[in-house]
Amino acid sequence: MTSQPASVAGKNSAWLMPIALKPSSTSRLICFPYAGAGASIFRSWASLLPAHIEAFSIQSPGRETRFVEPLLTDFQSYVAQASNAIRPLCDKPITLFGHSLGAAVAYESARYLEQQGVTVELLIVSGRACPGTASRRPPISHLSDADFLRHMASYNGTPKAVLENQDLIELLLPMIRSDFALAEHYRPTPGPLLRCPLLALGSRQDEWLDPAGVDNWKALTGGSFQTQWFEGDHFYLNRYTAELVSYIAQQVSDRSV
Repeated sequence: MTSQPASVAGKNSAWLMPIALKPSSTSRLICFPYAGAGASIFRSWASLLPAHIEAFSIQSPGRETRFVEPLLTDFQSYVAQASNAIRPLCDKPITLFGHSLGAAVAYESARYLEQQGVTVELLIVSGRACPGTASRRPPISHLSDADFLRHMASYNGTPKAVLENQDLIELLLPMIRSDFALAEHYRPTPGPLLRCPLLALGSRQDEWLDPAGVDNWKALTGGSFQTQWFEGDHFYLNRYTAELVSYIAQQVSDRSV
């Protein structure tokens, strides 16, 4: 990640890491990582985004540049702090993108921002069924370390080299487990429908996702809604990155015309 220049430093906090800083941009994209990940998973997006889209990633406590900070265990606190960090960036049209746990946090952040009077241009949720839909993945955050890691190894979301490095995984395990607990215990609260358009993305080989779970997101917005499916498993965004970023950039561009 590049450091923040003085021109934008006042608009950001530890919660926001720059992916692609573009002072002449006409819109901004904010990305929310999946469980167990940090802002760096979006680093490769910088070279794929067009000049008119500036991008940042959420960096929550307890990982990467914020490793020494205490982990957040309260979902609504995560949402409130992330949203308050994003709000100063909303002087340009803003799109929120989140994958898996990040999809739930992006959705709740869009709700939070709209309730604060902020216009969200577009919400894009990926790799997660509509909140309130029964999960197809059994909970694992309560398991022993050995069983938890065995499940993690089968998900293809954590590099094998990391899982096999005992010292490293011991350092990362509390953060990963905490994120999974956030995802598993999240329940949406009653409230008004979103006003913004909503795009729900899925991948065809994702065993935890089905069309109905993706289509159900439609009930959460009064704005327009559509779905899009990609090749790949649950972590398709790491393999089919160019296709995903191209699609997102086109969707953002279509709304800025």
